[in-house]
This record gives sequence, C-alpha cells and structure tokens, in this order.
Amino acid sequence: MHTRTRRAAWRAVALGGTVLMALALRAAAGAPAISAAAVAAIREANAQWLPAMKRADVDAIVAPYAEDALFVTARGEAIRGRAAIADLYRKRLAAIRGVVGGDIVSEGRVASTPDLIYEWGHASLVLAQKDGSQSRGGGPYLTVWQRDKSGHWLIIRNVVF
Repeated sequence: MHTRTRRAAWRAVALGGTVLMALALRAAAGAPAISAAAVAAIREANAQWLPAMKRADVDAIVAPYAEDALFVTARGEAIRGRAAIADLYRKRLAAIRGVVGGDIVSEGRVASTPDLIYEWGHASLVLAQKDGSQSRGGGPYLTVWQRDKSGHWLIIRNVVF
C-alpha cells in the first residue's frame, strides 16, 4: 500500500473514531430520544439498499438521499447532490456484471437533535465481475439522517471508510 493511501486510511479511521467518540459522549450526556418513526424509516431504507443494489436500481439506491446530500467515498472523494451520487452508482454498477450478495448492519444511532440522527455500522457487497470472478468490498459507514419539513428522513451525509 502506498504511503499516501495508508495516511488516507488512517485519517479515515481517526475521523471515524473521533466522530463515534463524540457521538457516544453526546449520547451519555442525554441526547434526545430517537422517535419510532425515525427508526422505522431508517430501517426501511437500509433494508431496501441491498435489493436495490442487486437490481442495479439506481433510483431506489439514491431515493433516501436529500437533493443536496454529500457522499464521501472510501478514497475520500466527496460527491455532492443526489444526481451526482446517482451518476457515481451508475458508473460503478456499469463496471461490473452485478451485485450478488452482501449486507448492511446498523450498529448504533444517536440523535443530536429531534431532527438529526447519526447512524454507524458496516456494509459489504459481493460483486460479480465481468470476467466471471467475484470480489468483496465494503466497510464501516457513518450516515447522518435529517427529517425534512414534510417529516421524511433523508440522508444528508454518508461517509464510507
């Protein structure tokens, strides 16, 4: 692994650890309760992610994202906006034969306000490559959900490590 890549990986780990520690301290200090409606919306969005990936249904993949959402890739590339995130997924899915497996596991959530929830966990994908081989990818994630004016919970930030 290149020194630059190692540094980026360690920065991602440090950032993730720092954010999670801050969230844990906030939770211990009496963060607001997460509503049942928020939990249900987040669970439903997470449950739809892998089936949408398997179908290569980009519209369904990006449906939970806010119009101005920010997606940060494991390489540190920042993609802004639902349309640009959709383009990223289209390119990634076009480069493979398909998604054949995987999972998403939410490991925790904390609310910083009644309208803002931080969720963390890990996700994985099993990819069928065009040459017939398979590969695995994935890792930890940190997602920030915000309730919009109409009461819908949308992803405003999604960082994968």
